[in-house]
Amino acid sequence: MDYKKLNVAFLLGRVTNKGGISRVTSILTNELVNEDYIDTIHIFSFHKKDNLYYGWNKKIKFWLKNYNSYKIEYSKSDGYKYKGKNYVHPYAFINSLSNHLSKNDIIVGDCGGVSVMIGHSLKTKFGQRYHSNNGHAPMGYAFSAAIGSWFGSSKKHNTICLTGDGGFNMNIQELQTLINYKVPVKTFILNNHIYGITKAFQKTNFQGREEACGPKGYNPPDFVEIANAYKIKTFAINNNDEIENLLDEILNYNGPVVCDINCHEFHAYEPKLIGWKTPIEDMYPYLKRNELKDNLNIKMHESSNNPFMPDITTEIETME
Repeated sequence: MDYKKLNVAFLLGRVTNKGGISRVTSILTNELVNEDYIDTIHIFSFHKKDNLYYGWNKKIKFWLKNYNSYKIEYSKSDGYKYKGKNYVHPYAFINSLSNHLSKNDIIVGDCGGVSVMIGHSLKTKFGQRYHSNNGHAPMGYAFSAAIGSWFGSSKKHNTICLTGDGGFNMNIQELQTLINYKVPVKTFILNNHIYGITKAFQKTNFQGREEACGPKGYNPPDFVEIANAYKIKTFAINNNDEIENLLDEILNYNGPVVCDINCHEFHAYEPKLIGWKTPIEDMYPYLKRNELKDNLNIKMHESSNNPFMPDITTEIETME
């Protein structure tokens, strides 16, 4: 039987850890690379190579480089506009937050669109802990879990809650818990004023029919006003320029903080399957068809000849 040999790639957060995914990947790749049907195995990592704890077959090629998940132009205040108005790009914010956090800080992330943003942009340091429950997708998890994480910690480091406006609405009453027990959790609300990932699915998979995800059917409250009513310290970050100016003050404040991050609703969650028309190897934003075909070891699926193009791209591409 004639077949093309496979080129296999593994994408890891880092390959320098002891145990866990690094160990499993080492065992798996060292076995796979000796199979007749394997040509080359590449290991991609988000971190630069420093010290590899496990033995790796010399046939395995490491492509170790940092991948910036946010675009440089979005790091400037005039780089992320919609209809002439500045917004905070969530990747730029999470990247900056990563740089300001200390080792041993605890980060708790919510589900939905926020989990995608965190996964693309958060850079953890040695000693930090990141907690998520994304597999079960319970909106509102992060705020309560951050409170619990602080109680279970040494209380010598910051506990950070990263949530969206939809998730924060689910457990907003726990602001009372912050006051009663003096819990100094720093809560950042990535507020795009909609149920972001729900709207994205409806936009791309239901021909633009949007229900109960905002602005129709859902309107988040003014979180700063609500937190102020509880006499909790509040901040608002409205554009990228304000990120660096406020982060140190927020993180050094001795007490609970609620910070509202003004994001735009048309942030894209990519790469992803669009419209359930193309197979999993053909995600949006699409490769050129010739490039996709040349890199496949199987026949290109007929649906990939004319992939589904989402309407939301029109909105994104017209952003100033």
